[in-house]
Amino acid sequence: MDKKKPIIAITMGDINGVGPEIIVKALMIQNILQKANIIIAGNLKAYNFYANMLNFPIVPQRIKSPKDIISENLNLGITELGYEDLPFEPGKLYPENSQASADWIKNAVNWALEKQVRAIVTAPITKEGLAKANIPYDGHTTMLADLTRTKDYRMTLYAKGKWIVHHTAHLSLSEAIARVQLSSLIKTIQICYEYLRKIYSTELQIAVAGLNPHAGENGLFGREEIEIIKPAIEECKRMGIPCTGPYPPDTVFRRLWLGEFNAVIAMYHDQGHIPLKLLAMDEGVNVTIGLPIIRTSVDHGTAFDIAGKGIASEKSLIEAINLAIELSNKMESIN
Repeated sequence: MDKKKPIIAITMGDINGVGPEIIVKALMIQNILQKANIIIAGNLKAYNFYANMLNFPIVPQRIKSPKDIISENLNLGITELGYEDLPFEPGKLYPENSQASADWIKNAVNWALEKQVRAIVTAPITKEGLAKANIPYDGHTTMLADLTRTKDYRMTLYAKGKWIVHHTAHLSLSEAIARVQLSSLIKTIQICYEYLRKIYSTELQIAVAGLNPHAGENGLFGREEIEIIKPAIEECKRMGIPCTGPYPPDTVFRRLWLGEFNAVIAMYHDQGHIPLKLLAMDEGVNVTIGLPIIRTSVDHGTAFDIAGKGIASEKSLIEAINLAIELSNKMESIN
């Protein structure tokens, strides 16, 4: 074990989804374990199933916490937290597996808050499973915010140096539109700026997407741009935040991709998710900004339909792990 390398926690997610498979595949990329010491919060039986399928000889040692990574001089460990005997049937949903995945996340968050790990990377969980297990969250983002007691946070997608920060996330379209308000939009732009300025030494360029077609066309297709979005941008400019817009949503993401901006503020979930997944489905990373910890994740779900078949792509998880390592090293240098 190299003590200079960051310790990164990876939560396995629902073991009957693709989480354990893509974890094994990601660890097969040799430079992952060369760049970080890894603790998996998950199920060893599920890990071994895919390690055997993929002929991967490295088996993590059972440990209790990240402290054992240091004390036992390990590069890779796994903690099951009492969930050794979960029902492992790829493609099938069991509420007890969702409970396990939630407890693995909870422990990983505590490790991060206690500085035992530098970052956490989460494999996919199922919202339906959370509901059936009576776990009161609609996904990772709200769970992480609650566990870290964070009021102001935003779901963000990242790929190839580009950031898409979502003003709203898991809401109906009508409710998302209702949530486009002056004070909250100012806060979204502020959260984006404060996060990115810690990462980049160069001048930032933040674009703000409009809500309506053609960004409202001067009020012809809606007045949110005139009455809410433009005033929010102007107020943020007065604060010294380099932001511009509102830009037509059908072109601003292409301009982001071509390098004109570092980030785009999307008004709602699909406005930001669709372009990212069109442009970089396999390389996209989900990041929760505004938290007191570093958290990255894949940008896809449990994919029960292909679980257990050995065909799941590990690319998004590799990107999530690499981004977690990069962010943790940058934050460490700042501190």
